[in-house]
Amino acid sequence: PSRVAPESAPSSAAVAPSGEPGSRLEVRGVVYAADGRTPVARASIYVYQTDARGHYRPDDAMGNRDPRLMALLRADAAGRYSFATIRPGSYPGTRVPQHIHYEVAAEGHGPRFFEIVFDDDPLVTDEVRRRAAQAGSIYSLRPVEKGPAGTGLVVQDIVLGAR
Repeated sequence: PSRVAPESAPSSAAVAPSGEPGSRLEVRGVVYAADGRTPVARASIYVYQTDARGHYRPDDAMGNRDPRLMALLRADAAGRYSFATIRPGSYPGTRVPQHIHYEVAAEGHGPRFFEIVFDDDPLVTDEVRRRAAQAGSIYSLRPVEKGPAGTGLVVQDIVLGAR
């Protein structure tokens, strides 16, 4: 079941607090309608991820039902959103690439469920790259650019489905 942000949710938040161990990352983008051009105001955005060690919670490595690093956001009037976080870890003992989960919904639009994977992650396989290139993929392969103050910057625009 997807989580929906309250109407009062901000368009920007910290997923990982400033003292969280890991490489700092800023993620930002715009939510668009199915045409890929019309911004969607006040879309609900739920993001969650593991910590730098690959755990959703310190006591439960694989359980993502109640992740510690998460945010509920609402896109602003121009469809924009952003969050500050860290680069997530791969699940311990696996070859699963680092990723950030997204659940995005807006009234009158089809929802999107996907995860960002990072272009420079050595665990990203040719199969993941092939699947990420397909429309509507669960993978969004993103480059990590140099952001302000040396942090990583990922731009992730979101195109919702038609209703």
